[in-house]
Amino acid sequence: MKEERDFIVKELQAAGIHGKIHDSLKSLKNCNETHVGAVLRVGEKLTRSKSKKIYEDQTGQRITRKKLFERITVLHVIIGDYDEEKVENIFTEFLKGISKGVAVDENWVEMEIGEADWVQKEDSILNSKMAVEFDITLTGGVYIDVPMKNISMKYEHTVKKEGD
Repeated sequence: MKEERDFIVKELQAAGIHGKIHDSLKSLKNCNETHVGAVLRVGEKLTRSKSKKIYEDQTGQRITRKKLFERITVLHVIIGDYDEEKVENIFTEFLKGISKGVAVDENWVEMEIGEADWVQKEDSILNSKMAVEFDITLTGGVYIDVPMKNISMKYEHTVKKEGD
């Protein structure tokens, strides 16, 4: 979860958010800045999974990867500024830079961006004149890898001739 959040924070910084990117609602409420960014954890849902996949690693060892849980995490992202056009530019740059997912511990975590809410100062706890808020849903899993035993097939067949 930390690597995915860090990835989103880096993308926000690359898009134009400067300064601290808040990670809690308390920190965001206490912030007096008009230029603000935040990535807040909303919730997480775990469901048991029974899927498995067989693959070979770099050494040729066959491995069974078992997915124990599907993990769906929702992060709430906020971009705010005094200038509405600046918010629009940062949001657009973020959308251009964000990928469909990120690899975490050799496992793919898919990222899906939800609806965006445009919020004005009167409707928000922020000091920003305008802000855009949206959720990013991360879909990944909890996996274990089990090496498969190599089975060698040795078969000997001897034929006896009559009269030997």
